[in-house]
Amino acid sequence: MSQNKDLNALLQKYREFIAGFKTVLIASTNANHIPEASYAPYIEFDGKYYIFISELAVHTQNLVQTKICSLLFIEDEDKTNNLFARKRVSLHCRAEELAPDAANYQPVLALFHERFGKFMQLLQTLPDFHLFCLSPSSGNYVAGFGKAYRLSGSDLSQLQHRNPEAGNVRPS
Repeated sequence: MSQNKDLNALLQKYREFIAGFKTVLIASTNANHIPEASYAPYIEFDGKYYIFISELAVHTQNLVQTKICSLLFIEDEDKTNNLFARKRVSLHCRAEELAPDAANYQPVLALFHERFGKFMQLLQTLPDFHLFCLSPSSGNYVAGFGKAYRLSGSDLSQLQHRNPEAGNVRPS
């Protein structure tokens, strides 16, 4: 298999992996650098991730204060062959709250309604819920032991093996 085909196969695998989730784990910190681990249902749209979250949640205040977070998509424990090598993707993101009159606001909320059903009708009426856009700038993809890659580029389509001696793509 050529290196280009390897790269395309890896890109497809990491994107399919993320697409299999309806929620994402979120790491955020407040202005005093106190960490918070949380999660939220999400929508991916145009290479960005959107979450609709309550201002009562600690992570919401963290995103408002620092405007950064990390997202983690990780293989279920019961689906992995080895707990030390769970497949995972982590993304470093810039967070921006979207105003209801923002261009993407209504199309993204429509996707939330499509994916999460009638419960969204209730959430949308609650004044403490806000839509955030999480724009990834870089990340990591771990496909197993010895299969760890940096994600970069404007659409995170550039993969580089974390071991410089292994080259950009390691065949399976």
